[in-house]
Amino acid sequence: MGGRERCVCRLADGSAVFAPRVAPMLTAELRPLQRRMLASGHWFAGLPASLQQALCEHAVVVTLRAGELLFQRGDANDGLYAVLDGAICFGAVNPEGKEALVGLAESPQWFGEVALLDGGGRTHHAWADSDATLLHVPLAAIARWLADHPAHWQYIGRLAAHKLRVVFTAVEDAGLRPPRERLIRCLVALASSYGERDPSPQPTVRVSQERLGSILSLSRQTINVLLQGLEHEQLLVCMRGGVRILDFGRLRKLEASMP
Repeated sequence: MGGRERCVCRLADGSAVFAPRVAPMLTAELRPLQRRMLASGHWFAGLPASLQQALCEHAVVVTLRAGELLFQRGDANDGLYAVLDGAICFGAVNPEGKEALVGLAESPQWFGEVALLDGGGRTHHAWADSDATLLHVPLAAIARWLADHPAHWQYIGRLAAHKLRVVFTAVEDAGLRPPRERLIRCLVALASSYGERDPSPQPTVRVSQERLGSILSLSRQTINVLLQGLEHEQLLVCMRGGVRILDFGRLRKLEASMP
């Protein structure tokens, strides 16, 4: 992960930066709060205890500054990651700095399983949207464990299959649903880390209007109008760099009632 390569990325406020690919800061042990964060994730909580222990025993904690690049498209697979704090963006950026955002991972989401399954390189750039702390399970460690416990490959497959369902839903929504419904679905997904956690009744979604527009392929102006409408309905409050959902249960009911 060392080297002098650079990638154009955008921070949470929408500003473009050139984020150097530098060796991340590493620590060896998980703190109790970080272990509880992992345990709150539905995928990790559903793993056999032996696999949970193996992932934690062989992992290191990685810290990145906002805008730093974790890996870029085509990089060799270096293992699995879990977000402990902050947010990681996935996408592509052209030389002019225009960004195509395809995903946003927050705690306690895991990622990196696609390259693990097919043996290929990374599919997109990944960079820290804000200061971030990650758990990194090196490829050699997870490969040894799976070679000794082949039945555990099914859990890697489940992680990938869940994300595939999310992608299929997003593609279908983009073609069939009006912008308001797509925004509501996106806010529910982000607040729950795409179904990985149970959010609080009034969660804060730390994503800018520009980011929401990029995720949904809508203009920032459209996102602004839609958010103002939801704010008028007292479903949320707009904040700098995000929104605070006032009644997540009600928002989820709205999503569930969509035809």
